Amino acid sequence: MKREEDCFISQQAREDLENLERYIEELSGFLPLPVCTINPAGLIIDANQAFKDLTKHKESYIIGQGIESLFEDKKLVRDFLKRVFEEEKVEYQEMVLCFQDKCDITVNVSARARKDSQGNIIGCFWAIFDISELKKLQENLEKKVEDRTKALEEAKSSLLNILEDTEEARKNIEQERNKTRAILVNLPNGLIVFDKQGRIIQINSEAERVLNLKEADVLNKTISQVSKSPNLTKLYQTLGGKIEWTGQKYELVLDEPLQRFFQVSIAPVVIKKEVVGLMIVLHDVTRGKEIERLKTEFVSIAAHQLRTPLSAIKWSLKMLLDGDVGSLMPEQLDFLKKGYESNERMITLVNDLLNVARIEEGRFVYDLTSQSLEEIIKKEIDELSKVIAKKKIKLIFDKPKRTLPKVEVDKEKISIVIQNLLDNAIRFNNPGGKVTISMEYDKINLKVIVKDDGIGIPKDQQKRIFDKFFRTNNAIRLETEGTGLGLFICKNIIKAHGGRIWFESEKDKGSIFCFTLPIKS
Repeated sequence: MKREEDCFISQQAREDLENLERYIEELSGFLPLPVCTINPAGLIIDANQAFKDLTKHKESYIIGQGIESLFEDKKLVRDFLKRVFEEEKVEYQEMVLCFQDKCDITVNVSARARKDSQGNIIGCFWAIFDISELKKLQENLEKKVEDRTKALEEAKSSLLNILEDTEEARKNIEQERNKTRAILVNLPNGLIVFDKQGRIIQINSEAERVLNLKEADVLNKTISQVSKSPNLTKLYQTLGGKIEWTGQKYELVLDEPLQRFFQVSIAPVVIKKEVVGLMIVLHDVTRGKEIERLKTEFVSIAAHQLRTPLSAIKWSLKMLLDGDVGSLMPEQLDFLKKGYESNERMITLVNDLLNVARIEEGRFVYDLTSQSLEEIIKKEIDELSKVIAKKKIKLIFDKPKRTLPKVEVDKEKISIVIQNLLDNAIRFNNPGGKVTISMEYDKINLKVIVKDDGIGIPKDQQKRIFDKFFRTNNAIRLETEGTGLGLFICKNIIKAHGGRIWFESEKDKGSIFCFTLPIKS
């Protein structure tokens, strides 16, 4: 009977160990933070999926590879490893990651020594943060930013207490626990874990610092039970007074002692396909906000400085073209027309930059009046008649068969939206192509549809189509001119009117852009 019990305990320990190892592997794969494990010889013995994605290497190449081979400065890596094994913890060492003979990925590396149950160092963990885009922003504020710094979302779930009877099982479980603990300690983001009842069961040191509280004061309590933490209360209010997973991201602003901005996200904690709790991740985006503010300020100042000379050039060229200073030769007129058109494009660019700056600073003022959307569309079609004729586009305005109600809009701003959508449909169409614009009414909203049979939008780039300064690869190849600001401005204008804008598209098969505006009685 004793032997059967021992066998059962041993089998249970093995199952618990397998479950823990599978859990650790799933957690490591879920984390967007690139993490790897390195032995004392400097060889990689484990790496999560985010690490493989960052280095662009397959697991068969990474495992067993010397960590220094992935970086530009080999000596720096060796010295860093030496420091980790001597000091046990080293944070925020800047390095340059290489891929296919190109060394252009700047990263911050934090590492922590890995120990066995006797306290002997048996390797180390590396956590790698890609800061390439941040470096570019620091060096060139005026450079168009195409990629936003990706918010890091890390998570962790409480480890199960495992019953083990054999010495080998206990050693393996302790090693896995140390591995997870080291990952959590190295996380630069604040992390709070809740159980199903909404009680705080885990909070890391960064969250303690950010929220100005102690773990002992909040463990096994709900947020509403923690009354002496203004920052935690503000976080709860930011989340709408409830902790639930919606996939939405929130912005938390803390004012003490200095104003800081945090991106807040909520994710489920899943064990064996069952949601056992929720976690909140607090990512400090203060520095990115400040860089965005400085960039917007720079763009606004530069655009204002350009506006006056461009206007003077415009009217000077206009006087020459109109013959106010005498007749000109055909060749001279041709040169002046090209100069005038180039100047107009520059004025459009400056206006777009100023509009973006006003939107981001909250200064994009709306003057709402009752307007006929049909008349606004007709006017914009007339404005684009020359471009339509030049590209031999067949533009069809499928007018509504009945009189549609007017809408409360800023006529100038809505004209910008329609002009941008029509201009894109024409410019990114094929010669002789077709563009259709139509309207629908469902008693709640007016809906405008702009359809073309042009180059379309590649599927892998559709998520960024409304991002500032973003242009698709096929659009750049077809039309080198452009800023990538038009759809960003359109989205903000429609949103400010209480409407919605979206699209459907397939590469080489055209696009359908739609937006709605609410009917106000």
